Amino acid sequence: MTGTKALSVLPLALGVTLLASPAGQIQDQMPRLQIAVDRSCMILPDSDPSVMGDHYDAFRDGAICHLESVFSSHHVEEKIEDGERSRFLVHVAEQEYLMQNVTDKPVVFVVRHNVPENWTVDSEPKPVSVEDGTAVFQVNAEPGQRVRLHVGMRRSVSIPAN
Repeated sequence: MTGTKALSVLPLALGVTLLASPAGQIQDQMPRLQIAVDRSCMILPDSDPSVMGDHYDAFRDGAICHLESVFSSHHVEEKIEDGERSRFLVHVAEQEYLMQNVTDKPVVFVVRHNVPENWTVDSEPKPVSVEDGTAVFQVNAEPGQRVRLHVGMRRSVSIPAN
């Protein structure tokens, strides 16, 4: 009989523990569907099957992901270190992803953004990883929620002194 009492108290203790936990912690523990997109907002095949539907290859769906803005610019930067003047031509490329969770479950958007050689990622938030020339960002979205991700990159080229 003692074992039965101990077992009946366990669910009650677990329930109290869950109620005492902040909502964000419980929510973050829920498994999230994955929607993987590339630099041009193509939905990639390693996305959740419920999102892929009858697609086997990458496909475009503007309701799930589209680029809100794409900009490039350049400017000159100058540094003086130890009395030496250095000038650089800086190229900047940036784009903003607008993504919508069209499912009825929480998702994580996994954005794979190619980074050309000699360019660096200059974004907030930072990518979760950069491997083989691809920066990987993760953005959580609740059911029906729209989220934005700004990705910026830069390349600096030294300008010879006059």
